Amino acid sequence: MRIRTTKTLGQRVDRTYIGKLFAIPLWRRILTAGSLAIVFGWLGLYAVTRNQTPYTAGALTTSHAFLGKHCADCHGEKGGIGIKVADKQCASCHDAPLHNTEQVTVPACIQCHVEHRGEMRLAGATDQGCVACHSNLKTRSGKLNVAAGVDSLSDHPEFRAVAAGTDPVGIKFNHAKHVGDLSQKCGDCHTPQGLAAAGPGKHVLARALMTIPTYAGTCMPCHALNFDDKVSDPAPHEKPEVIHEFVSAALTKYISAHPGDLGKDGTPGNAVAWVKFRVDSDEKQLWGTTCARCHDMQTAGPSGLPVVPPAKVEARWFTRASFDHGAHQGLTCASCHPKAATSTMASDMLLPGIATCQSCHNASRISSGNTCSTCHVYHDWSKEKGVDGKFTIDKMTGLAGRPHA
Repeated sequence: MRIRTTKTLGQRVDRTYIGKLFAIPLWRRILTAGSLAIVFGWLGLYAVTRNQTPYTAGALTTSHAFLGKHCADCHGEKGGIGIKVADKQCASCHDAPLHNTEQVTVPACIQCHVEHRGEMRLAGATDQGCVACHSNLKTRSGKLNVAAGVDSLSDHPEFRAVAAGTDPVGIKFNHAKHVGDLSQKCGDCHTPQGLAAAGPGKHVLARALMTIPTYAGTCMPCHALNFDDKVSDPAPHEKPEVIHEFVSAALTKYISAHPGDLGKDGTPGNAVAWVKFRVDSDEKQLWGTTCARCHDMQTAGPSGLPVVPPAKVEARWFTRASFDHGAHQGLTCASCHPKAATSTMASDMLLPGIATCQSCHNASRISSGNTCSTCHVYHDWSKEKGVDGKFTIDKMTGLAGRPHA
């Protein structure tokens, strides 16, 4: 019988195995060393050619794509991995005026415009930067002329124009009569500015604002200022003084060519008196009925002619935000302006309220277009200044040292 002891078992172990390198550990070391050599060689090659692509955090936006191999232009010559871009680097190409001189804190550019995400544009910032201030807004002077606490679109205050309730347009107009009785379409009078400028059949991107309806372009085809059956030309849509001169000249010209009309139908037999008689009669109709249909004809001025308050048609109501009719052209006009069909007063406020916007721009209904930047911009571009460019075509295209085609 064989008895196994510790001593006998130990005698079976090869004491020199520690100094030997077996196949698996050997190949592990060879592959590790080889991989590191390849990686460092690859990085070294990029370093020699001054190409920093391997160190980027991700794809740049479309407008910054030409900077893909020029990291130092934004991060600085001494910038390294993890070094944030300073505002002065952004300002060297972009003149971005302050949001408001009253703002207490000024965020860094990169707080709102985060690069290396492969986005199409950087202007569409997230809401975090806006809410950081506007959820509990403070100003240097302590005076506010906007809402002090807005966390999201759901608690956005009502638009000022809508809250005012009336439109101080200064003219008379009956939407209900034109839309209902006359079966006119909204587009007959309201046309996007860009479309109106380009003309029919032209593709237009700018559809933000509507053109202001004018008498000459909108009203005259149906409401010509005819004043006398003796004169075929209508009176101009001008101040009463201009209209008076036109009417007097037109009637004087007529009676000079038709002296046989003197004394007819109870009119004076003298040309000067005849003209005065017809002018007084025609202007009574003009001031009392024709012009008064749309204008508030006030008490006569020093000349004896009425005073007409100027119309105040707003070209843009939402001065603190942007709006694009083109993005909403798939909707019916009545979807956002439901009161137009029943409005009988030009002073009726027909703009949609914030509730109308919230009915669509709601995270639970539409997946995009719900951020603050959808309608608001941060920088006050009215104070924009020019920037001198610093890049050459060669640098932007990577063709430095090569002849142009």
